[in-house]
Amino acid sequence: MKRTLAMAIATALGATSAEAVMLNPRGTGQVLVYPYYTVNHQQTLVSVINATEHGKALKIRFHEAYDGRDVANFNVYLGPFDSWVGSVFDTSGDGTGAAAIATNDNSCTVPAFPLAAVPGTLHALTFSNANYSQGNYGTSTGTDHGPTNLARTREGFFEIIEMGEVVDQPTSSPKTLEAITPVNGKPPGCAQVQNAWASGGYWMTNATTDLLSPAGGLYGAAGIVDVAQGTLYAFDATGIDGFSDVVQHSAPGDGKPNLSTAITDSVHDLATAYVPIGNAMIKGDYIASMAGVDAVSAVLMADTLYNEFDIEPAVGAATDWVVTFPTKQFYVDPALVATYAQPFESVFDQTSCHFAAPQISDRNNPPVNTVCPPLQNCAQNYLCYETEVISFNDLAAEDSPTKALSSRILPRGVLITQFEVPAAGNLALVFPNGQLRPSANGVVFMGMPATGFAATNYINANVTPGVLSNYSAAYPHRSHASCSNSTTPQSACE
Repeated sequence: MKRTLAMAIATALGATSAEAVMLNPRGTGQVLVYPYYTVNHQQTLVSVINATEHGKALKIRFHEAYDGRDVANFNVYLGPFDSWVGSVFDTSGDGTGAAAIATNDNSCTVPAFPLAAVPGTLHALTFSNANYSQGNYGTSTGTDHGPTNLARTREGFFEIIEMGEVVDQPTSSPKTLEAITPVNGKPPGCAQVQNAWASGGYWMTNATTDLLSPAGGLYGAAGIVDVAQGTLYAFDATGIDGFSDVVQHSAPGDGKPNLSTAITDSVHDLATAYVPIGNAMIKGDYIASMAGVDAVSAVLMADTLYNEFDIEPAVGAATDWVVTFPTKQFYVDPALVATYAQPFESVFDQTSCHFAAPQISDRNNPPVNTVCPPLQNCAQNYLCYETEVISFNDLAAEDSPTKALSSRILPRGVLITQFEVPAAGNLALVFPNGQLRPSANGVVFMGMPATGFAATNYINANVTPGVLSNYSAAYPHRSHASCSNSTTPQSACE
């Protein structure tokens, strides 16, 4: 009897954990979130790896920093243990043109990247401003009152979503897995999968042909490299598992799947999230068709972000923080919502700002300068975009690039340089006003759905006479999570 009960509990726990959106502590997942890309005097190197013996259909989507509108959206098909790499670069000579992504990888992309003019050189896909410059405010491709130029494509973040596992079905299969699996380093059938999305193609007729539900096992990384300066800020993508229990295969350019289409129990229209808080795993159930995005936001929620900074003049140090809210558009974009929704505080109309309270400590003492007391709104302490770069260094002018990442996202949010700060220490960035909408089971996660990293660079002018050396590093943010229960506010969430 005891053995039977133990097996039943183990089976139930196993089934439950497999049917929930969660951050994978080992870094793999069905969804990968990369918090930043930039081409401001730099390139961003991109990689995604399939660590499984199964084929994968992937949606790769780049978002501009202001409102998270798509600037590039394409599909990549990976064979077993296959990978894909690319480089995001500047197409202009004056820093005002579009970003683009280039690759010399043989893995199948749809659409096929344009052929290079010179054989053997990289193929490139240029980013577009079409999704924020064509139409009236609030329409799907219309203005959101932010910039409409191509320069808006130069900074942002991106995600990779597994749409399904590619198989060769037992009967009537067009042998898609065989087509995308490399032979001597090159898949034999990239033209086949590209034609499958053409008029009359088999995926235009049935997008689930040769596909099974996604199962995870992806991981990836990015690196922001400045060849002239000799810097490289490398960071891992955040892996989110359990995103979907159904195939979500779509054509390149399609708006779905996206971070709002989480569904962990398609029979009951549920998107369940598991969030570690303290020594407990907190469950939040959301109606997938109405609030699937909340399941993804839940696993990213943080009431406080923690990280270090260094701006010591003696070592030529500079630090920028990247803070990205990957799901923000689904709460504030006027093309997606009539009014804003929690945890955000306003709809996007040039900006959509929410309060942040920075608390600074030096390396040897408790906080020496609370930049803005918690629960007290300070006019200068607002984060207004989907991707923010917080500078710790004095800026010659408001529109000058930040010193570590050369960011030009303007106007700036929190400016740590407006206040007296130690030369090195740590920052706690508190979100005292944010809380996610209550889940169906009454759980309310506090803070904001945030991710990112600190980028620090050191300049060594004392290597040998006439030699200048740079040393750079990226450190992922740490965070604190908390919650309450809307049905029993006096109790801890359960």
